[in-house]
Amino acid sequence: MKLLFVLELGLLHYRIPILEQIARDDSVEKCDVLHTETHTNSSYAFIELKSSPRYYGKFRFLPEVRALKDAYDVVVFSFNLWMPNWIFTFFSNRKPKYILWGQGFGRENNYWAARLARISFAKWADGLILYTAKGAEDFLEYGIPREKLFVAKNTLHIGNAGRSGQAQKTDLLYVGRIQKRKGIDLLLKAFCKVKDNIPEYVRVRVVGSGDKTELLEQVNTYGLQGRVMFNSGVFDEEQLKNIFSTAIAYVSPDHVGLGVVHSFAYGVPVVTNKNRKHAPEVEYCDSSNSILYEGGVEQLALELERICTDSNLQGSLSEASYAYYDKNLRSEIMINGFLQAFRYVTTGPGKAVKV
Repeated sequence: MKLLFVLELGLLHYRIPILEQIARDDSVEKCDVLHTETHTNSSYAFIELKSSPRYYGKFRFLPEVRALKDAYDVVVFSFNLWMPNWIFTFFSNRKPKYILWGQGFGRENNYWAARLARISFAKWADGLILYTAKGAEDFLEYGIPREKLFVAKNTLHIGNAGRSGQAQKTDLLYVGRIQKRKGIDLLLKAFCKVKDNIPEYVRVRVVGSGDKTELLEQVNTYGLQGRVMFNSGVFDEEQLKNIFSTAIAYVSPDHVGLGVVHSFAYGVPVVTNKNRKHAPEVEYCDSSNSILYEGGVEQLALELERICTDSNLQGSLSEASYAYYDKNLRSEIMINGFLQAFRYVTTGPGKAVKV
């Protein structure tokens, strides 16, 4: 089987191990990745193909798709309406099988035009690979056959996953880009309210790149010097495991995404507001492995105090978060979702992931 992945957003570093394992599967004869970023110049099991995007307003196209597509058995497109490169297949014989891969309706579900477009393209595609079971279920309501819906839970390859039960838990941790939409400022406000009610060794630790000016001002305003620590962004697995090993919880009040996977891989529960606009990975969180609150800063403060002062709660959430990762989020589970979809579109109906 010859595969082409069309990655309009570039070859993201966390996708490389997933693509490597797909390319090495016995059923795959050839795996190419068309993307727009500078090539890594590394040796992979897949081949990087360079594209030069063209822009028409907000839309982004990779015209190389037109000439490349017929050399493959399966072509996988990102299911992104602003980058609809599958349109290059519309006016020619349909030789390859086409798969759309993404989160499904996502945040655009409230826009009727975007919803109708996604339904139409889903019907056109030979198969769909969705990030989550909920994403797949949404399409069932609009008559998309169950047999062409597959789930490849959006995850990361984490080679050193495992709980660090021996280390003392001292940190309310945030790891990721420092952005206003994540609500790190709310974490500092809530921590200020409860700092005198929790052990003195508990601190807020922020690990990531971005503008820290406003957060540093908050630290000074609230008198949190010595109780808040900032570190630059980290990508090395061993360093990340060391950072998560001392975490009581991963706290991102207003938005969570793939950080959930990293947290669960190391047995760290998530604390976030369930009523915010999150990435699909928030679906991995529930009351057994995370703290999902609904109120504002006052409610967040109460939840931080609760988890910081209850070692039994810390332990149970930690066990459940790692158990969820171990059962649902290991990279081979995501890879199997892809391979099932490839088998379906190339050989006919088979066993789909239940949704």
